Amino acid sequence: MSFGSSRAGVQVDPKLQVPVREIPRLRYPQDLTPERFEREFAARSEPCIIEGLVDDWAAFSDPKRNWRGKRWDDFMGDEMIDVGFDPSDSRMMHFGDDESEPNVLFNPGRLRIPAWSFLEVARLRQEILEIISAEGHVEISRHPNLQKRLEKHLTVQNMPFLEIDAHAPLHYFGPQQCKIRDLVPMSFYLSHDTYALPGEMQEDIGPQAPKLIAGWASPNSSRIWATNGPPWKLPYPAWSSNSVPEPGEDSKIYSIFHCDRMENFHSLLAGQKEVVLLPPGRKDVLKSTRYAVQRQWLAAPVAVPGGREQYLGSTLYTSKQSECTSDQSAVHPFRPPEVNRKVSSRQWPDEVDFPVRTGTLRKGDTLYIPAYHWHWVATSTPPALGIRDEGALAMSVNFWWWPIHNDSAMEQWSWQNEVESWENARNPVAQDKLPPDRQAHRASFYQLTARQRQEAAIPKAWPSKTVSKSGGPASTRDYELVD
Repeated sequence: MSFGSSRAGVQVDPKLQVPVREIPRLRYPQDLTPERFEREFAARSEPCIIEGLVDDWAAFSDPKRNWRGKRWDDFMGDEMIDVGFDPSDSRMMHFGDDESEPNVLFNPGRLRIPAWSFLEVARLRQEILEIISAEGHVEISRHPNLQKRLEKHLTVQNMPFLEIDAHAPLHYFGPQQCKIRDLVPMSFYLSHDTYALPGEMQEDIGPQAPKLIAGWASPNSSRIWATNGPPWKLPYPAWSSNSVPEPGEDSKIYSIFHCDRMENFHSLLAGQKEVVLLPPGRKDVLKSTRYAVQRQWLAAPVAVPGGREQYLGSTLYTSKQSECTSDQSAVHPFRPPEVNRKVSSRQWPDEVDFPVRTGTLRKGDTLYIPAYHWHWVATSTPPALGIRDEGALAMSVNFWWWPIHNDSAMEQWSWQNEVESWENARNPVAQDKLPPDRQAHRASFYQLTARQRQEAAIPKAWPSKTVSKSGGPASTRDYELVD
């Protein structure tokens, strides 16, 4: 079941090797009135890219309050935040087909660090890139201030991402001492609850949807997304004050294909995002599932020869948990067709006989992702793009709303996802897990819909004036929906 079946504007993309249709790009309010948005996009479950929707956000446009400058230092520098990390892969979450372990889902680690260090890692990367651009390589003796910053000490702590059981290596979850240089090669992805920001920062942004559709009352939830980019090369020797982390060949960080059951307005404040969306209700070309062996990265100390020092390395922890909280696909649109054939049972790209939606988000753009649209995102930071005046981090903010259109279609899409997830299981499903039941699913869907709409009808104050001291441990779902 789908909406908008016109073939106009469809072409085979030479890179993706599938039919594509560009996501419409419109300017608010000149091109996109509330009436047009609801009629042509929300009611038809069609995505669009909107320019100008966040021009009034101070986080985007105010010279003193925009988030590409010192705003985070002023209000969040001393906070402890939980960041997702991967030490070796540019995909923040991926199945283990490349490692000959297709039944494994490699999850990001979760590291609790001071917010200033998250910002510093990104800024150090930016400076290193600028030195390489100017000098060809980094001769650290010529940059004593850079060397001093790399040697700064701090305390970090692994936090649970997966369920902790009696077999978990609990000794890895205590505070650990390290240097900033140990963190620079890691790929970090911050997913922070917007409602947990200091009230002053909440005033820098605001829910986007009320400008376009009155029926979406209070947002269901909101997140801030920020990344320093993909993993870098670990210097050798890793503990030497004379070695410098270096960028890898790939400058992008990638999400995994996933879908949300809510309407999503995603606004980009810095960097660039290339997006691929699949409309719901089509044939199963992604072979997604949430049933797999779950592994999580952990930061782990590594002793150097002589035993007087150590640096921060990484290790993997296999959980007793056998199910992820949302469905994921191993299809990576930018990888060669033969790779995607292998991970999709030869469905992608050969069996994609419908147009996928593609587009590029730049600073100030908002992407409307309708509920149940599968989406995949490739993110580039400003320094990787060669942009010097937009900060060191790729950064965006999204708000989710519960759908108010097409209930019957969405219930069908939700059911299809449940069935396909079960059929595509990469590991035996737990014996106490019952297979999907059609009637039970339908009843559960409409009960949840009624409850969510009742909650959405109650106005949620914005900003909430809640001041965060740690951001709190984010739920597993926060990192699985990397955008």
